[in-house]
Amino acid sequence: MIELKRLKLINWHNFENVTFDCDRLTYMIGVNAVGKTTILDAIRYCLTTNRNFNALGNKKSGRTLQGSVHAKQRGENAYRRPGRTVAYIGAEFWNSVKRTNFVIAVRVESEGPMQELHPGDQTWYISEDGCTLEMLPFIDPRTGAPSAKEDFKPAVGRLSYTRSPSEARDRICRALGIGRASSPLGKKFNEVFQMGTSMDEIPNFREFLYQYILPQPELDLDALQGDRVELENLHAILAEAQTRAAALEEIVNADREASEKETDALVNRGAALLARADADAGEDAVWKDRLDAGKRQLETLNAQYEAAKNAEAEARRAYLTAHGAASSSGEGRALDALTEEAARKKSAVDAAARKAAQSEESAARVTALLKSLKRSSLEVPSKLWPENLTAETQPELLEALNALEKPLEEKYFAARQASAELAKEQTDKRAELDAVSGGKWVYPHGDAATRVRDAVNAELKSRGMKPDAKIFCELLNVEDESWQDCVEACLGDRRFDILVPPSHYDAAKSAFVALREKVGPISLLDTPGIRSANRKAESAPADSLAAQVTSENPLAAQYADTILRRIVCCETPDTLENYPDSATRDLLRHHPFRLERLRKPQRYIGLDARKARAGALKEEIEALGDRRRAAVQTENGLKAAYDQFQNILRGKALEELAALWANRDALAAAKADYEAQEQKIADCRENPMLQELYREEEAREAAWDAARTAVERAGGDVRVCEKQLASCEAERSKAVEVAKQSREAADGFFEKYPLLEPLAQKRFEELAEGKTARAAAQAAEKAQAKLDDILQVYLTGTLEPAQKSYNERYVCDYPLGLVGIEQYRAQYDSLVRIDLERYAARLEQAQKDCKDRFRKDILFRMKDDIFNARRQFRELNKVMEQLTYGEEVYRFELEPSRDPQLAAFYQVIVDKGNQQMTAGDSLDNLAAMSDPVYERQVDELMEKIMADVDENTRARQEGRRSENITLSDYVDYRTYLDYDIKVTNTVSGQQAYLSRVSRDSSGGENQAPFYVAICASLLQIYQKSENSIRLVLLDEAFSKMTSDRIRPMMELFRRLQLQVILISTVEKSTAIQPYCDITYSIVRHGDANAIAPFYRLRDPANEISAKENTPEA
Repeated sequence: MIELKRLKLINWHNFENVTFDCDRLTYMIGVNAVGKTTILDAIRYCLTTNRNFNALGNKKSGRTLQGSVHAKQRGENAYRRPGRTVAYIGAEFWNSVKRTNFVIAVRVESEGPMQELHPGDQTWYISEDGCTLEMLPFIDPRTGAPSAKEDFKPAVGRLSYTRSPSEARDRICRALGIGRASSPLGKKFNEVFQMGTSMDEIPNFREFLYQYILPQPELDLDALQGDRVELENLHAILAEAQTRAAALEEIVNADREASEKETDALVNRGAALLARADADAGEDAVWKDRLDAGKRQLETLNAQYEAAKNAEAEARRAYLTAHGAASSSGEGRALDALTEEAARKKSAVDAAARKAAQSEESAARVTALLKSLKRSSLEVPSKLWPENLTAETQPELLEALNALEKPLEEKYFAARQASAELAKEQTDKRAELDAVSGGKWVYPHGDAATRVRDAVNAELKSRGMKPDAKIFCELLNVEDESWQDCVEACLGDRRFDILVPPSHYDAAKSAFVALREKVGPISLLDTPGIRSANRKAESAPADSLAAQVTSENPLAAQYADTILRRIVCCETPDTLENYPDSATRDLLRHHPFRLERLRKPQRYIGLDARKARAGALKEEIEALGDRRRAAVQTENGLKAAYDQFQNILRGKALEELAALWANRDALAAAKADYEAQEQKIADCRENPMLQELYREEEAREAAWDAARTAVERAGGDVRVCEKQLASCEAERSKAVEVAKQSREAADGFFEKYPLLEPLAQKRFEELAEGKTARAAAQAAEKAQAKLDDILQVYLTGTLEPAQKSYNERYVCDYPLGLVGIEQYRAQYDSLVRIDLERYAARLEQAQKDCKDRFRKDILFRMKDDIFNARRQFRELNKVMEQLTYGEEVYRFELEPSRDPQLAAFYQVIVDKGNQQMTAGDSLDNLAAMSDPVYERQVDELMEKIMADVDENTRARQEGRRSENITLSDYVDYRTYLDYDIKVTNTVSGQQAYLSRVSRDSSGGENQAPFYVAICASLLQIYQKSENSIRLVLLDEAFSKMTSDRIRPMMELFRRLQLQVILISTVEKSTAIQPYCDITYSIVRHGDANAIAPFYRLRDPANEISAKENTPEA
């Protein structure tokens, strides 16, 4: 026999480091929720690798492996060991055959309760024979902490290990005498060893059998699921082929109608071409007649043009004679001299006007400058403005302007700098708003916090570590918003300190040191030191400012607590002086002997702070925009004044202004001189003889002008006629070419469609009846437009959409319209004549194959499982017949289900027709030999079961894990059987069934057979080995059984030579303890558990009492 002798727990739930002995019957007692069950969790996990701990005694406790390693407490997310933790479980066994010890141990390393375990975080160890717990270094003697993985090895001997749970189960099963874990016995052990849960967890007898006695069916559904998938695929392929054929049929039918419409349009097009060729052939003669008439008209126009030119030459000679007579007289010569002098004086007036205008313009520019300077608060006396200026005061104006040059320049450059600063501030605010809106803070001091954090993360990443540096304020929350300003003001720049996990501190420190003075006021938090302080720190007082701050990061919470816990929150200023360090919501802070008003801080803690900052930035940007627009307006005004000032002072404006009065006088004198000359000319023109000569000259000049106009008119007529003749010649050539092209178009069309020529000729004759050739052509072309529209509408509205939909759905690139119709027809013929028949045949064969596999893999397997269940119950009953519980003996009874439908299916399953099919058998041969009624029943059961198969198939396709999919009762062979336990009194011979007794008896009476069955199930495993463990774990043992029912069970354990570890509350100890070899009491000691031998103190006078009493100690 292999017996568990000692157990060691290190960092397991509330057990820090305990070792205790185990005997044949070991009993552990303690109050509820003290951690008794976690000891059984440790044994099961160590020996079976099972991490799914049952929530015994409290179904809502939710115990997990990481919860045990990190010591999960009652509070939400409360752990005694929240950081990196190493736990050990060591079990020392005694092999009575080999008379030697050996150890099985497991090591678990976890970074945190919320982090997933990696494959290498669990390691199982098995020692050589002769090893005890003391020989293994569970604790590092140098540090007092659990040993590192590489240090866990004995000084003498060998320690094998594995990180694979499946390999560990196999090695442990062999070490415990069970055999290979993959063997039927090994599988049964790893299932049954979990037994011993509280019987309160078992709702009924059937559930007990399902959990502990009858294995869940191991049906290989993969192949059947493959068949069902194949069936569905073939159904889909056939349906898709039928859908494809229907789509192609729609295209082919649409093509027939489109072809008819196309033929009608082509016949009409041929008729239109014939009509157009006939009409164009008559156009040449029409244009020839027009050309001959035009030539005759041109000859007449040329004769008129020659006569007009002769008359114009005669009129010119008469004008020159009259002009010479007027010019050669003495009066004429005097008038010419006066006219020349008047022209010279007019030029002098124009020159004086230009100079005066320049001076006036300069005066206007100076006035504009003075107005601009006045708007800029730089004024010049009004007497020096151009409208009031005199030649004597003009130097004073120059002196005043020179005095304003420097003040104007200073104002302009100051305004330009103010505008630039506002623009930069607005740009910075916009950048910060973009960052904040995108979830990123821009922190003070040139965003030094972000710079330091990024440098630390870069260093961590370069070392292969997770870049998890955080800014302190990003990890905090303030519970009461009314205290947030006070919290942030008291934290100050410490809000922007950098925090990394303790394991990353050294790497972060190297990056921090390398930054030198670039870190600014930012600090790197000493998280290893914070973690050490965290283990010893008490919770913050409820009235301290630290109580207002929370964080999901324990290190950030502890650092905030360290800074703020000494500051007391006061509701009013009246109580501030009652404490050395205190503060109010409205930012009053009292230090020892000093009171101050804190500055209202910019908020950086919490999501609301980011939203508030974004709103504030928008308001600031809007205000800055208004200020900047005003500044730009001021800058532009000053720039304009400055530019004007420079242009006037550096240019000639002031010189021109100085000449203003002289230029005005010169202009007045020139105008008076010119007006006097004009009067002389007027006086000269009053001579009667000179007037007569001028009248004759004017009459001859008018006649010459009329003759010139006549010449131009006659020449224009000639040119127009010549253009018309050229156009007529071009039109005639065009008509000839068009007639030729029309004939060639008709010939080419009928060369392409020779069969359509008779139909087109007939249509043309019908159109030409009673009409001219041109009218017939127009009628045919009008009809052609309608026919083309009808065809195009049908193609784009019916045929092409069907073709396009087909191409998109079936990924083809067949041409659209009538050009690609032959490809669609070929595809349709191939699909209908070949593919559809082939798919239907494959589907029929796949249906046969699926049913064939169902018969082989499901139906006969269920029959085999039912027969195996009967055999297992026979073997189990042989064991149970040897187990006498008090005066009772138990026996399992098994029969077909009494449910009518299940009973019918049961008969189908166990029917002789349900035979094991060999490789040579086929479903057709089997069906030919079987009863048709039976085959229909098989089909009905197959439909029920296939629903489960289809659900598993869908689960696999959807990526769901198969263990989350539960097969229904129809797939489970256990459903088709009814179960009971026959209870036989060995003294009276009276028999009863548990199903009937349970309705009238207590829960304790119902539990007894279950415990006997557990023993029998484990004995089935243990007795098949010559030397194995005989360990049974019972939690919340005998919770509903009375003392008289418990004592026979304890005697049975002793008689069967089982090693039992029982756990219960103290209420059952009176009946259990006398039978146990060792009893332990588990108590809470501070925040840890302690385990020690338990001794009951009794009053000798009450020794004979057999009643259950609550123990005093």
